[in-house]
Amino acid sequence: MEETRIPKNIMERIEEYDRNLDRWTHYDLLYITKNASMDDIKRSYRKMVQLMHPDRYGHDLAPEYKTKLERIFNEINRAYNVLKDEKQRIHYDRSIMYAEDHGRPVKVDVEIQVAEAQYKKGLIALQKKEVVPAIEFFRSATQLNAENPEYFAKLALALSNHQNPRIQREAITAAKEAIKMNHENANYHALMGRVFQKLDDLDEAEVHYRRALTWNPNHLLSKRELKVISNEKARRKKALTLRSKISGFFKPKQFPSSNTSKK
Repeated sequence: MEETRIPKNIMERIEEYDRNLDRWTHYDLLYITKNASMDDIKRSYRKMVQLMHPDRYGHDLAPEYKTKLERIFNEINRAYNVLKDEKQRIHYDRSIMYAEDHGRPVKVDVEIQVAEAQYKKGLIALQKKEVVPAIEFFRSATQLNAENPEYFAKLALALSNHQNPRIQREAITAAKEAIKMNHENANYHALMGRVFQKLDDLDEAEVHYRRALTWNPNHLLSKRELKVISNEKARRKKALTLRSKISGFFKPKQFPSSNTSKK
């Protein structure tokens, strides 16, 4: 199949992000100033998420740009999750001031650094399909930094991949935390849909996939899984109807008993 072409201006933006991702501040990532209002932050976040979403340019995107977009998208989300929270933003601004005063990179709290390290270990474990270690790494990250919704989202994803249904259900709580911190993130609602889908609660899964589409009408995963659910419901209904017909066919017919009295 022919690879999806990215507009030239977006390609240039991707390359600019890629060159500066490791040194840009959260404000730089969202293309806003340090005195930006909350409305400015939200508006810019929505714009950048739409432009840099890995699914925006189709499944046939060259792997090189798919990887870049995924990394950029994750960093944009991290930046927004910090700046939209007043306490985290104050702490982050102080870190920037310290760095500028001392000519050093932006310092972050030690626990936040450790949380990020645990999170990255969890991602590696998840890629290797090592579910139990991934759960422990992500759980540790949420305990060290309970204000990062991405940590809870990945914890939910890892929990949903466990073989034990009881542990799978714990993913609901983790996904709820992610959604509570960033309810506009369509990926988190889709994640909740995935959790219920794996638990075979198709009705609830459908609800959450539809919520994802309210925030991002072009969310490809939600659209795809809604079709899967619709097909599965139709298949089950057909199978149930067939079983009922077969059961009715083989069920012994009951004839009314006649009691005749002899005279």
